[in-house]
Amino acid sequence: MNLAVTRTAVLAVALLMLAACGSSGDRVAISPSASVPTASATPPPKSSPTPTQTPKPKPTPKPAPTAMDGSNYAACSDSNCEILIRPSTTVRFRGGALKFGKIGKFVPFTITGRYGGGSGQLAPGCILNFRPGGSGVICSGGSLPHSLDKPGLNLRLPYIGGGRAILNLRAV
Repeated sequence: MNLAVTRTAVLAVALLMLAACGSSGDRVAISPSASVPTASATPPPKSSPTPTQTPKPKPTPKPAPTAMDGSNYAACSDSNCEILIRPSTTVRFRGGALKFGKIGKFVPFTITGRYGGGSGQLAPGCILNFRPGGSGVICSGGSLPHSLDKPGLNLRLPYIGGGRAILNLRAV
């Protein structure tokens, strides 16, 4: 066979193969010097599925403890109460008053009356004691028993959180 006829036959077969693979709207142009495309022997790599991460369950927040006297500030009139306080709360007790500021990690306060006057910050895990002529503080990592209360007015914060606190006020 002659080389020109062989080349023409190969081009004709290639053109028919490409025409059969294309859709009705595809146009294929082949020049006599174009090479015939060959199919790849290896299939394309399969993508592995992306692992899905199961979200960790959110911990259920513990409900805030309740104060024995709730928000009844009048329960402190005898200088023995446990109440829920919020910022800008004023609590009156026998012989004085406590005014509280913004509640964060600590509770700022001002005290006036027969136990002395002054201001400071209450912290959880502490007993703050006011008495005529002085004051004192005892702190630990947890709650402190009432047996540690000194004569005078004793303040504790059994709970602080969410812009609120529980105040335990006790006169000894």
